[in-house]
Amino acid sequence: MVTLRLGIGGIGGRMGREIVAAAGNAGVTVVGGVERAELVGETQRAVGADIRVVEGLADLVTDVDVFVDFSTAAGTIAHAQGCAEARTPFVSGVTGLAGEQMAALEALAQTHQIFYARNMSLGISALVSIVPAIVRALDGYDLEIVEMHHRHKRDAPSGTALVLAEAIAAALGTNLSETASYGREGIAPRIPGEIGIHAIRGGGNAGEHTIILANEGEEIRLAHRALNRRTFAMGAIRAAQFIVNQPFGLYTMNDLIAG
Repeated sequence: MVTLRLGIGGIGGRMGREIVAAAGNAGVTVVGGVERAELVGETQRAVGADIRVVEGLADLVTDVDVFVDFSTAAGTIAHAQGCAEARTPFVSGVTGLAGEQMAALEALAQTHQIFYARNMSLGISALVSIVPAIVRALDGYDLEIVEMHHRHKRDAPSGTALVLAEAIAAALGTNLSETASYGREGIAPRIPGEIGIHAIRGGGNAGEHTIILANEGEEIRLAHRALNRRTFAMGAIRAAQFIVNQPFGLYTMNDLIAG
C-alpha cells in the first residue's frame, strides 16, 4: 500500500506540529513543511532531520501528494495558488479568511481539488448538521453563542462560532450580517431575533463552543469541547486522504462525512 505523502504549511505552528505527531499512527508520511525564514532552523531542529523544512512552497510541492495548510490567511491563498500550478491537491484549515480570499479559493477550485474547513472536527460538523432542526423547532427562543480559545488565537470570534451562527441564521431565514450581536457593553438590551456571539481568550483551551437557546421558562445548551488539538489534526489528515481521490471542486467537512 502506497503511503500518502503530506506537505504542511505552517509546520512549526501548533497545528503543524500536531499533524506531524499524528501522521505515523494515521498511515501518512510528512515529507516536509513550509515555514517563515526566521523559523526554518528552529523548526527543522524540532521536527527532526527526516522532515524537510523549507521557506518556499516551490521547494516542496512537487514531492508531496497533498499539501495541508495551517499558516495564515494570506499564506493559505499563496499556497493554494502554488498547489494549483503544481497540480497538488490542497487542504486548508486557516480561519479568518476575508471575502475576496474565499472567492480566490472558489475560483481555484474550478480547475483544482480544494478542501476548506474552518474547523476540522467531525464532532463540530455533526453539531452544525443538527442545529438547524433544533433552532427551527424552538423558533422565538433567544440565541447566544459563547466560544473560548487559548490566549494565542488571533481571530475573534472563531471561525467555528461563525459557522454555527451562519447555520442558525440560515435555518431562521435571516442574514447573519444583520442579526449578529458581538458582545455587549453599556445599555444594550437584547433585540428580538438577534444572535449573540461572544469570544473568550485565555490559557490553553483548544476550543470550546456553546449554543444557548432560552426563553423565560427553559434553557437548552448544545456544547462541544475539544480536549486537545489532535482531533483537528486527525480531521485534517482525513481531509487529505479524502481530497486526493476527488475531481476538481471545493470540498468541506460535510463532503467528508457524506463520502
